[in-house]
Parts: sequence; structure tokens; C-alpha cells
Amino acid sequence: MAPIPYPTTPTPPLSPSDADLRRISAQTAADLRAVCRDHGWALDITAAEPMSGNGYVEFPPLRVDVALQIIDGLRRTLTGRCPECADIKRRRARAVGEKDLHTAAAMAAAMGRHQRAAH
Repeated sequence: MAPIPYPTTPTPPLSPSDADLRRISAQTAADLRAVCRDHGWALDITAAEPMSGNGYVEFPPLRVDVALQIIDGLRRTLTGRCPECADIKRRRARAVGEKDLHTAAAMAAAMGRHQRAAH
């Protein structure tokens, strides 16, 4: 009986099939459409064809004001801080440091209003 030959080099990891990439791209496009719809934007984001083992989505042409709102939202998400929150916190910290309790209380109230309105 002859020995069974085993490969001497490791097999490469399995990469996703084109069908898997199409499914992932379609789900991602649907999720992006839903998020945009929640913000009042009717964007027809679609799944694109897979290329080089990657899934893709396609955006339609965007109006500049919509693109700027998306950019602003991404900046807030990626930096973790809202510019207005950061400003209110700085002003309150300065007031506390200067023992200006009236301004510190006003900034705490402003933060509450801002949080309810924006977040």
C-alpha cells in the first residue's frame, strides 16, 4: 500500500465567494439606505459587483448639503465628540475654575438642552 501524500505547504484561507460578497454588499447597501432614510435622505445606494475579493456599494450623486451633513456626522462619530458638546464642556470647566457658579449652572442646563435636541 502506498502512503497518502499530504501537501507540504499550508492551504490558503478560504476567501468569500462572489455570491457571499454580493449578499454582504446588498445588506450593507440596505443598511446605508435605512440610516439615510432615518435622516430624511432618499438615497438609492446599491450593491456593486465584487472586485478583487472585496464587496462594494455605490452611492448616487450627492447634493453638496447632504454630503456635508454626512461628513459632519462621520466626524462626530469618528472623533467621539460633538463640537457643540465640547464647547459647552469647555465653558463650564472654565466657569467652575473661576468659581462662577451662575455660568457653570447655565452651561449644565445648556448641555441638557443640547443633548435632548441633538443626540
